[in-house]
Amino acid sequence: MKRLTISIFLILTFTTSCLISKPENYWQQHVNYKIKARLDPDKNLITGSEILTYTNNSPNEIDRVYFRLYWNIFKQNSHGWKYAERRKMYARLARKYKGVEIKNFSIISNSKEIPIEYKIDDTILEASLPQRLKSGEKITFKIEWEEEVPPGPGMRTGVSNRCFDIAQWYPQIAVYDKYGWHTDQYIGTGEFHNDFGDFEVELEIPKSFIVAYSGELLNPDEVLPDSVIQNLEKARNNPEKVYRIADFSNREITDEDKTNYITWKFVAKNVRDFAFSAYERYIWDAVFWKNEEHPYGGVMIHSLYFKDNAKHWKDSSAVFGLHAIKFFSENFGLYLYPNAFVMSSYAVGGGMEYPGIVFIGYNITNSPYRGLFGVIVHELGHQWYPMMISNNETEFAFMDEGFNTFITTLAFEAYYGRKNNLLDPTKWYIRSSGLSTDERENNQRQYLMLAITGYEEPIATHADHWLENYPATTAFYPKTATVMFMLQYVLGDSTFSKLMKEYYERWKFKHPYPEDFYNLAMEISGKDLRWFFDQWFHRTYICDYGIKSIRSKKIQKDGKEIYKTTIKIIRKGRAVMPLDIAIKMENGEITSVNLPVDIWLNDEWENEIDIELPSKPTSAEINPDLRIADINRLNNTYPFPKVKISIDNTIPLSQFIAPIDAYSLKLRPSIWYNITDGFKFGLKLNGSYLDDVISHKFWALYGTRSNEIDFYFSDSRRIPFEISKNTFTEIEIFKIEGRYGGGFGFRKRFRKTLTIPPFHDLNLKVQLLKSTDGKYLDQIYKWDEKRLTRIIAGYTYFNYGEKWRVNFSLFFESSTVLSEFNYSKVYSEIIQTFRLPFGYSFSVRLFGGYGNGTIPQQAKFFIATSSPIDQFYRPLYRSKIFPADLRKHIEPFGGAGLRGYIDQNVSGDRIYSVNFELNLPSLLPLFGNLPIIGNLFKTTLFFDAGKTWDQNQRASLKGIKYDLGFGVRSTIFEQFSSMTNLFSEIGLNMIRVDFPVYVSHPINGEKKLKLRWVLGFDKTF
Repeated sequence: MKRLTISIFLILTFTTSCLISKPENYWQQHVNYKIKARLDPDKNLITGSEILTYTNNSPNEIDRVYFRLYWNIFKQNSHGWKYAERRKMYARLARKYKGVEIKNFSIISNSKEIPIEYKIDDTILEASLPQRLKSGEKITFKIEWEEEVPPGPGMRTGVSNRCFDIAQWYPQIAVYDKYGWHTDQYIGTGEFHNDFGDFEVELEIPKSFIVAYSGELLNPDEVLPDSVIQNLEKARNNPEKVYRIADFSNREITDEDKTNYITWKFVAKNVRDFAFSAYERYIWDAVFWKNEEHPYGGVMIHSLYFKDNAKHWKDSSAVFGLHAIKFFSENFGLYLYPNAFVMSSYAVGGGMEYPGIVFIGYNITNSPYRGLFGVIVHELGHQWYPMMISNNETEFAFMDEGFNTFITTLAFEAYYGRKNNLLDPTKWYIRSSGLSTDERENNQRQYLMLAITGYEEPIATHADHWLENYPATTAFYPKTATVMFMLQYVLGDSTFSKLMKEYYERWKFKHPYPEDFYNLAMEISGKDLRWFFDQWFHRTYICDYGIKSIRSKKIQKDGKEIYKTTIKIIRKGRAVMPLDIAIKMENGEITSVNLPVDIWLNDEWENEIDIELPSKPTSAEINPDLRIADINRLNNTYPFPKVKISIDNTIPLSQFIAPIDAYSLKLRPSIWYNITDGFKFGLKLNGSYLDDVISHKFWALYGTRSNEIDFYFSDSRRIPFEISKNTFTEIEIFKIEGRYGGGFGFRKRFRKTLTIPPFHDLNLKVQLLKSTDGKYLDQIYKWDEKRLTRIIAGYTYFNYGEKWRVNFSLFFESSTVLSEFNYSKVYSEIIQTFRLPFGYSFSVRLFGGYGNGTIPQQAKFFIATSSPIDQFYRPLYRSKIFPADLRKHIEPFGGAGLRGYIDQNVSGDRIYSVNFELNLPSLLPLFGNLPIIGNLFKTTLFFDAGKTWDQNQRASLKGIKYDLGFGVRSTIFEQFSSMTNLFSEIGLNMIRVDFPVYVSHPINGEKKLKLRWVLGFDKTF
C-alpha cells in the first residue's frame, strides 16, 4: 500500500507540474551590469568594480540576496575541492588559490553608497537587505573585488601561455524564480544558472593583447588596427566567404605595447553572462552570414587560433562555425547575437560555451575523429541551449547538453552525410574497417554500453548529485540525444520539428524547466506522453524487445494465395515503445507493420500480431532504422541475429564502430614464430556484441617447420546486471605449442561505482592443462608431462589516492579430480606505489606463497621469474622464440622477482620476497627535456630480496638472496596503443632492460659486483 501511495503521489506531482507550467504565468528577474575591470597579465590578476541594477519582477518581496563567487571553487577545501577529493579527481587540486577578495559591497540609494553586511560560504555570498525589495522595484549594488586568474588548462576558464579565457569572473547575482533562490554551491560538475540582462563592460588590458568578447565592441577605432576594421567590413560585404582578418602570430611586440594599457568597451544585450578571451598572437579569420530577418542583418563568425594549430584551423574552423550558426538558425530558431567567436584556447581543455563566444582546446584536430568539427559545432549549439533558451544547467544538465548533442548530431549529418560522418574516411584504416561510423549510432552505442552495466542513474538527476562522472556525462550527452531521436520517432518528424521551433519561440530568453518541455510536447502533439518522459528522463528502464516466433500458413482468400502470419513479440525490458516490424518475404518484397505503444501500456510482456502476406515470410526485424534504443538487438531479428563481418585492422576503434544492431565479427590473417614451429601462418577472428555482452576469440596457426596446427577459442559473456552486476562467465579451449587444455570460470567485481575505486574482484576458474611436447621450452621452464586439473579462487583489491596506489591479491589453488598431481597452494601479493615530488615515484612489492603436495614444475614458485603456467598466457614468453644467447637474459617478471638471479632461477614450493623501485621521471634527472629520449626512456633504481624453498626444508631468514641495480624502460609501444592493439595482444607493452649490478649470491666464480642485464617486455610492478 505504501508503494502504491508513493506511485500515485509521483504521478500526481508529475501531472500537476505539467499543468502549472504555462508560460503566460511566467516571470523572471532582470539584471543590468556595468563592469569596469583591469587585467594584469604579468600577475594574472583582475581588479574590478561593478554596478548591478536588479529588478524584482517576482510577485514576492525579497529580504536578502545571494551572489556567486565562482572562482572560489579553486580555493583549498572548497566544496568543489572536497567533491573532487571524494571522486578522486585530483587534477583539480593541483595548487593553492586565494579566491575572490571582496573589497567593497554596498547598495546605492539616493546617490549614496551604503555598505551592507554579508557572509561568504565558499562560492555563495549572502547579504541581507536593509529593507525588503517589493515586487516591481529595483535595487542597485556596487561591488569591488580582486581575484587571481586560475591556471589552465582547467575548468572552463583560466590562463595558460598568456592566453586568457575568462568566464564566471565577476560577482554574479544568483537566480530567483518560482522555486526561490538558487544557491547551489559551484562544485564543478554542474554548470550555471543565470538571469538574462544587459552588460556594459570596460576592460583595461595592455595594448599588445587582442580581445574577443560576448556582445559588441563599441570602440573598434581605439583598439583595433585599421586593417582589421577594413577586413571585417570586406567580410561583411561578401557573405559566406572566409577572410583572413589578421595574423598577429609573428608580429613584434614592444615593451611599450606590454606596459601601456588601453580600454576595450563592450555592450551585450539580453545575455545571461559576459565572457572574453585575450591573447597577443592570434591568427584571425572571419566569415559573415547574412540574414535579412536578423536584428543585426546577420552574424559575423570569427575564428581566432594559434600558429601551432593553424594547419588544423585555417581552412576549416570558420567554415564549421558558419555551418553551425546557419544550420541551427534554419532548423531551431534564429541566432540573435551579432557575433560568434570561436576561440582556440590554451587555458581550457575540451570546449566551453558562453554568450557569443566559445573556447576550444587548442590540441583538438579533425582526424581521424572529426573532433574539431564536433567540438566547434557542439559549443556553438550551446548558443541555443542554454544561452538563448536558458535552463538551469546545475539541476537539469540534460536540457542543454543533451538537447545540444542531439542537434549537433543533426549538424554532423547535414555537413558530412547521414552515414560515415564520425570518422575521416580518407584514412585507410577507417575505410578498411568496413563499418559505418555514424554519430547518431555512436550516441546510442555510448548509452547502451553504460546501460548494460547497471550503473545508470536517471537523466534528470541533479548534475552535482551523481555518484560519478561517467554515468552522468553519458546520460546528459549521448543518452539524452538518443532519447530525443526516440521522441522524434514517437511524434513523427514534422510534429517534432514544430515542437523544437515552438520551444524556441516560446522559451527564448526565458528559463524553462523539464515540465515546460514535456507540457509543450504534449500540447503540440496532442498526445499523452507522460509514459515517455517518465521512463526515459526520470527512471533507468531499459528497452528490450525481441521476436520470439513467426508462424505462417498458406490459405486461399478471394481467389488468391496468401500467407496468414502470426508474429509473437516479447518485451524483456521495463521501457515501452511503439514498434515497426519489417518483414521480408520470399518474393523479395519488404512490408512493415506498426505496433502502437498502447498495446504495451497495461503491463503486457507478449503480443501477437496477425497479418496477411502475399508471399511466405522469410525474416523479420524490429526497427531496422535503429530509432529505438534497444539494449539487445541480437533478438530483434528472426530467425537469426545479424552478423557484420569486417577486416580487423587492429586499430582500437570499437567505441566508434562496434555495431549496435549486429554481432561484429572481425577477421585478419595472423603470423607468429617460434624456434620449433618456425613461421606460423593462420587466421584470427574476434567476435563481440557491444564489446563484452558476448565476446569470442578464435585463432588457428599452421607451423611451417613442425606441420603442427595450433588453435585457441574463448567465449566470454556478461551476466545481465538485473541478475548480478559486473559478472562474467568464461570458457576457453586450446592446443598451443606442445600444450593443450581448457577451462571455465567466472569473475565478479564488487564496487559502489563503475569508475571510482575501491574495486573488489572475485575470480573462480577450473582448468585442465597438459604438456605433450617439451621441445618448445627451455629446460628450466619445462612442464611435468602429466595431466593437471586445478581450481583457482582469487580475490583482488585496487584503490588509489592523490599520492598513492595499492593493488592486493590473494589466490588459493588446488588440484582437483582427474588430476595426476595432488597439491594445494596459497599466494598473495601487495603492491604499493607512492607519488613523490618532481615526477618521481616509489614502489614496494611484497610477495609470498605456501604450497603442499606434489606441485608440478609448471606451477612452482620461481626466484627470478613468473611460473611457466603464467608465461603460457604471455605469447612472447610462452615458447622459445629468441636465440639461446638472448633467451638466457629474458626475464618475465614474477615470483620472487630477483632480477639478478635469472641465471640461477631455482624453483620451490614456498616463497617470500620484497621488491623496491624508485622510478625517475626521465632517462636521467637532468635530461627530461631532451627530444624523444627524454620522453620515451625512463630510469629505475631497484632492490630485490627473497627466498624459495621446498616442503622438506624449514622456513627461516637464513639464505635470503638479494640484488640491486638500475634499469631503463621505454614506453614506446604505449605510444602506439591508440593506433593498433597488435603489441598489447602479444604482451609487448614496453621494453625493459634491468642491470642487477650487485647480487648477494652469485654463481660460482662470479663476482658479486658485475654488470649483468635482463630483458623484459612488461612492467615489473
